[in-house]
This record gives sequence, C-alpha cells and structure tokens, in this order.
Amino acid sequence: MIAPYQIGGYKSPSFGSPAIPLVLVDRSRKITMKFLLVLPLFVALASAQFGGFGGGLGGNRLGGALSNAANRVQQGIANIARQLPSPPKITNVQNFGDFLAQSGKNYLSAADKALHEGVFAARKNLVDAGNDAFAKGASSYQLAVNAFSDLTKSEFLSQLTGLRKSSQGASKATANRKLASVPAGASIPESFDWRQKGGVTSVKFQGTCGSCWAFATTGAIEGHIFRKTGTLPNLSEQNLVDCGTLEFGLSGCDGGFQEYAMAFINEEQKGVSKADGYPYIDNKDTCKYSKNLSGAQITGFATIPPKDETLMKKVIATLGPLACSLNGLETLLQYKSGIYSDEKCNEGEPNHSVLVVGYGSEKGQDYWIVKNSWDKVWGEEGYFRLPRGNNFCGIALECTYPIV
Repeated sequence: MIAPYQIGGYKSPSFGSPAIPLVLVDRSRKITMKFLLVLPLFVALASAQFGGFGGGLGGNRLGGALSNAANRVQQGIANIARQLPSPPKITNVQNFGDFLAQSGKNYLSAADKALHEGVFAARKNLVDAGNDAFAKGASSYQLAVNAFSDLTKSEFLSQLTGLRKSSQGASKATANRKLASVPAGASIPESFDWRQKGGVTSVKFQGTCGSCWAFATTGAIEGHIFRKTGTLPNLSEQNLVDCGTLEFGLSGCDGGFQEYAMAFINEEQKGVSKADGYPYIDNKDTCKYSKNLSGAQITGFATIPPKDETLMKKVIATLGPLACSLNGLETLLQYKSGIYSDEKCNEGEPNHSVLVVGYGSEKGQDYWIVKNSWDKVWGEEGYFRLPRGNNFCGIALECTYPIV
C-alpha cells in the first residue's frame, strides 16, 4: 500500500483503495497515523519470520528474525515514501461542492468546514478577478483554483513556505560564506534555461512540511554538480530536514534557510545524501545520514550582493542555478501561468525559498524562471516566472549558490 499524503483537510487515497476523505489533523496526529500505517506491516513481517507466534523460537533466532523484520519494515517505509503522491489536479471548479468532489477534502467539524469554505470563496473571487484582469490585458499572469485554494493564510505559510532565520544559523553561515564571482570574459546570453541543458531535476513537492529551504538548497547543489561533472544527482531534502540542527538554524518542518543548510552540509555533515537512499516522507524524523549515502559535497557557498540582478544573471549563465528567497503571497498560491507581477509582494519580507534556473524575456518584459516545490500540478508545470530587473518580490535580496 502506498502511504497517503495530506494537504490541509485532504488526504490522498492509498493505492488500490477507494478514495477516503480524512479530516484535518495536526502534525503530531499525522505522525501517529503514519506509525499506525506501518505497524501492521511490522507485525506481518515479524510473523512471517517467526513462522507464527507459537513457533517456540530460541533467543538468537528471535533476535535475528526481529532484526530482519525491522530491516524489511525500514525498506518498506522507504519504498512507500518514494511515492509521495501529487496533490489532486483541480479543473473547472464552479463552487465549493465541485472543489470538495475533486479534492476529496473533509474537515474536523461544521465550523471548520465553514471556515475553509469561506477561505475558498475568497480565493475563488480572487481567481475570477485576476483572470478578468488578464483577459482585459491589465495583468500579465493567470490564476486558477487548485488543491491549495482552501488553505488559510497560516496553513499556507506553515505548510508551503518555511524560510526562517536565526542568530545561530547566521553565525554558522558567516564562516562558510564567500563573495560571488564569475569566470572572466564569459559570454552571457540574452536568455538561458538550465532545464534545457539537463541541469535541473524534476519538480518536487514539500507536502505539508515547511521545508522549502531544503528544496532550494538541494536544487542549487544538483545544478552546480551537473555543470561541473555533466552528471545530475538527485539529492535528499529529507536528509536536511532530519539532520539539520538548531545550532545551524535548521528546524526541519518548522523552517530553515538555504545559507544555513549549505553551511551545515559543508561544515558538519561533509556531504548530502542521494534521494533514493534517503527519500522524502513529509515529516521530520531521526537522522539516518551516513557517508555511504552521500551524493554530493561542497566546499562552501557564495552569495550575491543584495539587488544585484546583473550578477545573478551572470552566475546563472556560467555556474548554475541560484537558491533565492522571495515574499510569497496568496496570489502566488493560485498562480497558473504568465509573469507573476503582483505588486503587493514587494511590501513584505521574504518568507519562501525557491530555485532560479534561468531567465528570458517576453513581449518586452524580462523575467526569471523559478522552480517551486509545490509539485507539477501547480503553475507552469511547477515553475513560475517573475519580473526581472527590479528585485520583484525580493527575489534578489538573498541569493546563494554552492561552491563545488
């Protein structure tokens, strides 16, 4: 059975089972449910090893059987986790009933349902108004109702962002930080896209864990390793969620920052795991990293001076993608396509980490190509475009890349 995942009140059906809507649960209850899902598997494996519970096993045989069963359970968990499902694709939604039918969502109580229905109604109005403006040529981007359209602002920020700073992390980052530089005399094209070069892994999904910082970090390292070696690794966000420490300003699903993560990888862990050996489970767990899991190493990281988008462009064209911060709004949550130009995102501080993989221009508007961690069903196959040249949404304030 493939483990279901949850967004707000939605939990996906298990593979081979009918769709079962489950109520909104907090993270501790979610962890308990995952344990309960695995417990029968452990019992079954143990039973198979023992030949039945009345087999009169000796101590050594019992210990070996338990060890083998535990190993098989761990492998089973890994296989389940590798298949974290995508959010449901929502289409042609006219009202909350349509949304519930397509998303499978359910809620704790009538009051909870009313709360989320109100949020959904406001988001639906936002989408309709935004698309009306786009149709009239007054907006450069389209919106859409999606699986996230009933999330309250606090749910959105806790589940789908996750950028957090701290004095501890800043102290560690300072010791590992270098100033950005690019090869002298390098040719800088007018447009560039690392996806076209094969230097970007598939769009991933952070689920309900505030781990955007981990996805931005792995994406940047993956791209720079590709540029250096010609081989694209797929690196583990779960490794960083589990193993990152408060000493480095990393709090798992409660937030972190790409600079802190790169300092941790370089100074403390001396590498980062491959994803297939350390799959994503949408929760913080105990650290399981070992050197044999390592898929990449770095020697530090470099940062772009704030608001220097010219240097951003040069670094992307010559070295690789950038892990950057921005201020993510609820209009971004509903983004479908186009160049996202909601001016309100210039009014707040960065709260979300993303990966800038390229740049280009359309109808006279320069833009950045940004990889998000909200799955392929969101946006332009998991990407969005952001105006380039005026620090839109704070995109040029906190950009970092690994030194490999």
